[in-house]
Amino acid sequence: MKKDQLQVLEKIERAEVSPFLFTRIQAKVQEQLLDRLTAKQTVVYLAGIVAVIVLNILVLRSANTPEKPDDLVSGMNLSPSNQLYR
Repeated sequence: MKKDQLQVLEKIERAEVSPFLFTRIQAKVQEQLLDRLTAKQTVVYLAGIVAVIVLNILVLRSANTPEKPDDLVSGMNLSPSNQLYR
């Protein structure tokens, strides 16, 4: 049974490569090298990132300002009293 399987392997032929395969591969590599970002795109992306960072810093600074406990209680409509009945 193994000899039958080996005979099938003897029928395998060598694959032939297209003569233009290497030039197509080189063209694809050159195309990918040209797909880099332009200077204008880089500036726009960096400006967007800087804007997001600045906005984050502004939000974090305003969130860290201490509030008076009375303002928080009145803003949330909480009663500072511990009485059960009014």
